[in-house]
Amino acid sequence: MIVAYDLLLVPLFALLSPLLLLAALVGLFGPIGSVLERLRPLPRMPAGTVWVHAASVGEVEAAAPLVARLVERGVPVIVTALTVTGRARLRAVLPRVRSRLAPLDLPGLVHLSLARSHTSVLVLIETELWPNLISAAASRGVRVIVAGARLSDRSFPRYRLFAPFFAPLLEKLHAVAARAELDRSRFVALGAHEARTSVVGDLKLDRPAAPEPSQSLRDALGAGPFLVGGSTHPGEEEALLSAWQRLRATRAPELRLVLVPRHPERVPEVARTVRRNGARAGLRSAGAADADVVVVDSVGELASLYHLAELAFVGGSLAPVGGHNLVEPVQAGRIAVHGPNMQNQRTQEMLLAPLGVLRRAENAAELERVLRELWLQPDRNAAAREAAKRLEEHRGAAERVLRLVLEARG
Repeated sequence: MIVAYDLLLVPLFALLSPLLLLAALVGLFGPIGSVLERLRPLPRMPAGTVWVHAASVGEVEAAAPLVARLVERGVPVIVTALTVTGRARLRAVLPRVRSRLAPLDLPGLVHLSLARSHTSVLVLIETELWPNLISAAASRGVRVIVAGARLSDRSFPRYRLFAPFFAPLLEKLHAVAARAELDRSRFVALGAHEARTSVVGDLKLDRPAAPEPSQSLRDALGAGPFLVGGSTHPGEEEALLSAWQRLRATRAPELRLVLVPRHPERVPEVARTVRRNGARAGLRSAGAADADVVVVDSVGELASLYHLAELAFVGGSLAPVGGHNLVEPVQAGRIAVHGPNMQNQRTQEMLLAPLGVLRRAENAAELERVLRELWLQPDRNAAAREAAKRLEEHRGAAERVLRLVLEARG
């Protein structure tokens, strides 16, 4: 099956490469240097290197505690990201670790990367199942571990359609360290050896709570109180704006809105949406103390921003995305308001719901009601402050994956 994949991928890449190069030159895919970086093999590394690969910002954050533990034990590590924003976050949270964009999943390129980097263990975070990379690693005796492995409700049916392709690939995995039992069983259904699978928990729970906001961040935002919309997607900004404007008009005239788009490239679009709805927009980078609505155009500050929130909404949940990190606002001692689409965060939802720290809005119309009810409670975030202490009991996924990596490394 990998032959069929390459018979499609390699000619397609060759055919489209002139167009891709032209797009890169005009900046469509970011700086030309970033495009070329994906075409270079990994650098030379010491023998026994562990290569950790994460997709973007969320997966980088999940991988960080594991990488830190490997470094503490003197293990040579290189970390790659799929996106430019993921790479930027890598360099921010792991400044002393070798990091870069991942090479493209081309057969020669990944073989050369594994050889030059002397990789002994390849750790793929969550669902980074790249066929050529996994096959090349297995053929070279590199042990492949999928850490925090997950398959969402939306992606699992698509993977099942291609089960004959993925089954031989998953058979090559040394270990599947799943986030939850449902994820483990889905990997087995697709072809992973059951004896090589286990449940380690959610890597995101091992991330330490974000520090209190810096003075520069406080100065850029100005005075609260704030409603923070985190990791928002199209349609969610409009829903938050509508709910916020009604709250301002009736119950909370001093409330300000902070919007943190999931994808930073959407910042100009979000700012236009704010202005189109009759509110003054300001960018965090330019200082927005006088704006009604702050649009955050930085990466990596959301968890700290939740500390400033009186009301917190977690995006990707009204939009049909599957939801984003619920733990971050709770770690900051804030109730997490979310929509109905939380398929990607079932584990976190099951953990947090019994603690009374989640509020669900079924649709945009209901969002204003949920936020209003919370606003009218003087000690609205008391349960979340207590839950933040109890989350410490659920750490340990990174340590469990670390043991797997060290055993595989020998």
